[in-house]
Amino acid sequence: MYLQVIFSGLFFVLLGSSLLLGLVRRVSDWSSRRTLQFAVLMMPLVILALDFCSLGLSSGESFAGGTLFLAMSVIALGALVLGGVRLVLIARFVTRHALFTQPELPVLAHLARQLGVSAPSVRVSPTDRPLALTCGLRKPTILLSTWIVEHLDRRELEAVLTHELEHVARRDYLMIWLATMLRDAFFYLPTSWIAYRQLQQEKELACDDLASGVTQRPLALASALAKVWLHVVEGPDEQRLAGAQALTGAQASINGRIERLLAPSASSRRKPHAHRVAFSLNMVVLPPLGVFQVACLFLLLMSAWGGCHPVALFGRLC
Repeated sequence: MYLQVIFSGLFFVLLGSSLLLGLVRRVSDWSSRRTLQFAVLMMPLVILALDFCSLGLSSGESFAGGTLFLAMSVIALGALVLGGVRLVLIARFVTRHALFTQPELPVLAHLARQLGVSAPSVRVSPTDRPLALTCGLRKPTILLSTWIVEHLDRRELEAVLTHELEHVARRDYLMIWLATMLRDAFFYLPTSWIAYRQLQQEKELACDDLASGVTQRPLALASALAKVWLHVVEGPDEQRLAGAQALTGAQASINGRIERLLAPSASSRRKPHAHRVAFSLNMVVLPPLGVFQVACLFLLLMSAWGGCHPVALFGRLC
């Protein structure tokens, strides 16, 4: 009985997640897409919580069901621990490799005011390779390498800083950290991997568009990306393996990003603060999503009491 409840829950997760991923394809706003993708990653948590509540309703005969639930819980707990380890490692990396702080880049405060965010600290690492990333949950920090500071001109550096500030404004570091834990906790669900991969790819594209809208100079960011990419592909083999850090996007195609920035419509693709304007669309999307999840919870709870579940239904149909 309890094993059937678990499989029923997984069925509802896959069904609901597939519907949400289908809806993502119809939404063009970056913020709304991210909301839907994150909802896909969160949905298994609801079912896991209900499985826990249903544990007391089932009889003790379902040893397999209890074992499966225990395994799912251990995996989720392991993902939580691994997420904490990641935070510690990135904090140690920034502390050890960013040997000095550059308190004021000329354009940083101005750009931060434009975006309506507090100016984060900027740490510079004496590294002779491209490096530009944003980290930190409570106090965001932008980490740059000396290569970035020395090889980019003023406008290119401004474009890179704006791109990183957009990550700060969108709280991408927090969102990706949470998304990574949810992906690891439910790695056995293909929809979790799809939503996570989309989040990773689109955060770079979104910040490219938003940064271009703020600076009105998409060519500057395209030029910076081209310099980074040329340095990577022309560098030694070990540097190629390391790849361009963060700025080039671990999951996004650098060539595709440059082509988007060079497209004639790039300057009008996104306007500054579009992620805030999207609030109204989120309010349209989220209530039906909540209703759907409540309906799934109700149906799954009824299956725990009455034995009416999708697994049994499919068995009868077959």
